[in-house]
Amino acid sequence: MNFFIQTFGCQMNINDSEKMRSLLLERGHRQAGDLNEAEVVIVNTCAVRKKAGEKIYSYIGRLPRQVKVIVSGCLAQVETEEIRRRLPAIVAVLGTHQWQNITVYLEAAQNKPITENSFYDGWRECIPASAARESTVSAYVSIMEGCDNYCSYCIVPYARGRETCRPARAILEEIALLASRKCPEVILLGQNVNHWVDKRMKMDFPALLKEIAATSSIPWLRFITSYPGYHQDALIEVMSRYPAILRHIHLPAQSGSSRILRLMNRSYDRQTYLGIIERFRRAMPGIGFSSDFIVGFPGESEHDFSLTLSMLERVGYDSVYSFVFSPRPGTAAAQLADKLPLAVRKERLQHLQKLQAQIQSAANRSWLGKEIKVLVSGPHPKKKDESIGRSESNRVVNLTPAQAPGSFVRVLISACGPHSLAGRVVGLCQ
Repeated sequence: MNFFIQTFGCQMNINDSEKMRSLLLERGHRQAGDLNEAEVVIVNTCAVRKKAGEKIYSYIGRLPRQVKVIVSGCLAQVETEEIRRRLPAIVAVLGTHQWQNITVYLEAAQNKPITENSFYDGWRECIPASAARESTVSAYVSIMEGCDNYCSYCIVPYARGRETCRPARAILEEIALLASRKCPEVILLGQNVNHWVDKRMKMDFPALLKEIAATSSIPWLRFITSYPGYHQDALIEVMSRYPAILRHIHLPAQSGSSRILRLMNRSYDRQTYLGIIERFRRAMPGIGFSSDFIVGFPGESEHDFSLTLSMLERVGYDSVYSFVFSPRPGTAAAQLADKLPLAVRKERLQHLQKLQAQIQSAANRSWLGKEIKVLVSGPHPKKKDESIGRSESNRVVNLTPAQAPGSFVRVLISACGPHSLAGRVVGLCQ
């Protein structure tokens, strides 16, 4: 059967789609080149914000009538009944833990509609085949999933379930396999990746990272997403010791106000967060940071918002993902009465994004005339004589002349904007 997978959302969703694709290919099903060739479309969904959900409903509504549609992932987990109500022709609605049985569900759904969103205990092991991975350059390796934090705004614990950690042995086996395939970059994944632990092996996340960096030939190693409340200074020591672990960390702050952080049920305050940033900088001058921020959380005052803006200026993030507060059903914040008008939330978001663009522009200008190491991701989608890559600090770099995906090159930076750098390749990296 010809199938097509459309993925919405985060890197965890992408990795789940890779696993489903791998299982389907192994079963003998064929991946369609586009929607016109597909008999079945699997829509792997995101539920983190209301806008994401509406975008998914719109996408499904525009699919060709002749294709069978399976909705999987986070939205399918938390809005099962709503999907059935709005899209009655869907042949299967599968939650976040159902990817492991996708071949069974796909084949059974040909006879009758299926709805399944049960959570399973324990880790479900699957290493995607090379042909199933989204990228030939960067490989996602999931080491944990789920979340026990229950931040007041966040639907992830309801969509992904309780925190589950993958055994260290399985992680290291996948890393070894990727190294044997000469994979240039590995990205370790988890909702709270720095809270990973293997109690049987008595190994925590810094120890795992050290083991991978010390024993693997993977040139570049990243990890996302780190929760500030789980920070250990041992992570700083490991990162500073092993060059393969890139000097960049995604550390979501969500707000610069300690008062709002308490309302969000985050387990750290402004001072603690900034202290972590400073310790990273002392150990690794020049390390890059990225973050997430929610604007317009219920009860956020002008002063609270000004503290968020001041945090952007003080840290000088390389990039920021920022959103207006979106109440998610079932979360504690959705019940808060003191909600700001949407117009106020949008105005604050525009203010924040304008400031962040200025910060990024100034930081990117500092790279003009310098050479940096870049991992080539692939061809430029619009310019045939250019390639796109990423720097160690995860900056997008447009480079000429075009280079082979997966190669490491030295690029002399000659132009920049707020969101990317551009330059000419001056040599290959050994």
